[in-house]
Amino acid sequence: MAGAFGLLVSGTAMAHGVTVVVSSPSTMNIEFAEQFKEELLKARNKHLKIKVINLQDGDQLIVDEPGELVVAVGVRALQLTSKLKANTPVLGVFTPLPTFNVLLESNKRDLGNFSAILLDQPFSRQMALMRIILPGSKNVGVLLGPTSGKYAELLQEAGEKSAFHIADEMVPQEADLIPKLRKVLEENDALLAIPDPMIYNRETAHPILLTSYRHQKPVFGYSQSYVRAGALAAVYSSVKQLARQAAEITLVQHSSGLLPPPQAPRYFSVMMNAQVARSLSVPLIDDETLRRKILLLEGPQNDELRD
Repeated sequence: MAGAFGLLVSGTAMAHGVTVVVSSPSTMNIEFAEQFKEELLKARNKHLKIKVINLQDGDQLIVDEPGELVVAVGVRALQLTSKLKANTPVLGVFTPLPTFNVLLESNKRDLGNFSAILLDQPFSRQMALMRIILPGSKNVGVLLGPTSGKYAELLQEAGEKSAFHIADEMVPQEADLIPKLRKVLEENDALLAIPDPMIYNRETAHPILLTSYRHQKPVFGYSQSYVRAGALAAVYSSVKQLARQAAEITLVQHSSGLLPPPQAPRYFSVMMNAQVARSLSVPLIDDETLRRKILLLEGPQNDELRD
């Protein structure tokens, strides 16, 4: 819906409704909204009201009913909806942990009605993938920028638990990227890519992957597209998997009145680049086999996480 809008919820007709607010009408955002509606309709009766709003520049969001759950898809949508009434429940999707923490504090929100499915895969899950594919590796390099720098301590903790030495390098500005990358690749067995808009973007993807290839060091990415572009492997969550998790959280919120704490993606997939594996002389492992091995490492509590 283009132009200024107001979302007005009154009476009991929408008392059990959900409003999905997407940051932009991108293919991924629209796909999420459709998958989310489909998941909810499968789990509940047809009376559940679901409304989708596509944000456009200059739009203002007005929610009159505090009990209406708002699902904010993307950072911009969460930034806007975090300013709604404090008792309006908001669930973010595609949200980096540092961004969520800033909005939580700056808008004085409570975790009971402000939560998110984080964009970030658990570091333990990513390191499990590296351990399975490169069983003899010991040293993992990580490039950290202005956003991902806040993960440094968590990365070190995860590395210790996974028997990896994490060598992180801060990249204060884009001009330092390639020199820092070369240092990391020369001194470590692999590069673990952590989402950071300054380090990993469309302009830097090719030089990062080309430099890693020249050093014959694998890159472990965080998306299908990065693996297709030349990373060795990645753990990622599809739009359908995230929509499924969001629907489950929605049902919990409607029954209990509270949102769970922010959580990492529950359902995930694994992708490995066969061509890159051959060029690096790394044994190729089937994607589903990799996923199941990771599930086993995560423990029996994840036995149900199989789609």
